[in-house]
Amino acid sequence: MDGIKIAAVGTYHPITSRDNSYYFNKFENKKMLSEIFEKVGREKRFVINDENENSLTMAITASKRALENHNITGNDIDIIIFSSTTLEFLSPTNALILHAQLGVKKECICFDINANCLGMFVALEQASILLGSKESYQRALVIGSDYLSKIGDEKTPIPSTIVGDAAAAIILEKTPEKSGMIDRLYQTDSSFKDTIVYPPQGLSQSHKDDKIHWSPFSGVESVEFAAEALQQLLKNNNLKIDDISCFLLSQFTKSNIDILQEKLKLPTEKIEYIGDQYGYTGVSSFFLAYKSRLEKGLLKKDDIIVFWTLGAGYQAGVMLWKL
Repeated sequence: MDGIKIAAVGTYHPITSRDNSYYFNKFENKKMLSEIFEKVGREKRFVINDENENSLTMAITASKRALENHNITGNDIDIIIFSSTTLEFLSPTNALILHAQLGVKKECICFDINANCLGMFVALEQASILLGSKESYQRALVIGSDYLSKIGDEKTPIPSTIVGDAAAAIILEKTPEKSGMIDRLYQTDSSFKDTIVYPPQGLSQSHKDDKIHWSPFSGVESVEFAAEALQQLLKNNNLKIDDISCFLLSQFTKSNIDILQEKLKLPTEKIEYIGDQYGYTGVSSFFLAYKSRLEKGLLKKDDIIVFWTLGAGYQAGVMLWKL
């Protein structure tokens, strides 16, 4: 059976950067802000400040960069999966618009996934399954893009101070070598379904200027699952923590990473954290971390890496992947 490799990655973020001083000047409660920034681990973030930009335009740019980085064209793509919480269109699919913008051949399946911040994780899984299901499928373009600054209320610190806008695109490609998804586990705890809601009254009652409803939610509840799931996945696949070269973990809050690190005694040098420089970018966050790791020259063939992320409601997933 063919393996699957991450052949290329492309990313994009807006040019407008806001460091913490922007919010210290904006809000009166400096002590509260300091506590927030310390907990979530933020220094700056990039936000859209151009009416012509959105989750789809960011996705297009990131996708073009991924194709250029792999020296292929749209005609080499068999599958397009677009993941986002902030879908620009409900019809047609955003993946179909990407298909048009990238000049992809007609013999291609295109669809969107909305699993909130878990979206690109699910898209990675589903693209891997699809590639393995049909001999003629050779490459998949998987994109995650969120315009989170738009749906946050600028008058309140949460979530406006912790999020950023960005997109990541990866090209998955079949290879005769043993690589790709090793295993994964999910958890869904729907008792949190009312904590983060957008539109707050549902689409049928929505208004243009609706902002996200955000009850207190830190995601710490998913850390215990992440620890147990990772240990179970390692056991099931005859691996140890020492066999993992890199941990690409939810960039939602640095404090959750610290808790997981302490629980499992994860080496600091194997954890890639970029939330301090990009803010929390939702679906794309762990692939921004992947690209950062790649650019440092710290990822190599046959490395085994861990993905852990979570989405509102909440759902969480842990995956083992071999490069």
